[in-house]
Amino acid sequence: MRNVASNSAHGILKLKAKPKMLQSWQAYHALTYEMKWKPVIQERWTAYHEGWALEHPDEKPPKCRFQIMVEFMKEKYTGETPEIRAECEEYQKNCRDETPAPLAGKEATRNVNFQS
Repeated sequence: MRNVASNSAHGILKLKAKPKMLQSWQAYHALTYEMKWKPVIQERWTAYHEGWALEHPDEKPPKCRFQIMVEFMKEKYTGETPEIRAECEEYQKNCRDETPAPLAGKEATRNVNFQS
């Protein structure tokens, strides 16, 4: 059996993820969900869930609330104005650019040693 505490003697390898770009609908969600779409999505989810329960009382609905929200956000983003789409694009770029910088110095050297 491996001793879990033995990792402390070797330290922890710190890795930084590569910057990822949000999808367009994700940026749109981040900018509009709380102030604009949350109650609408909740209504859609409630209607879907209750409708499913009436027709299939002993079955779990095939879609979860998250799936309903994603479909809704993609649909709404598609119909948005060029100005809103540009705002979402700017938000995407800012999110990608705000990711942590790569490690430098001792930590970078230690990571290279761990990886070799």
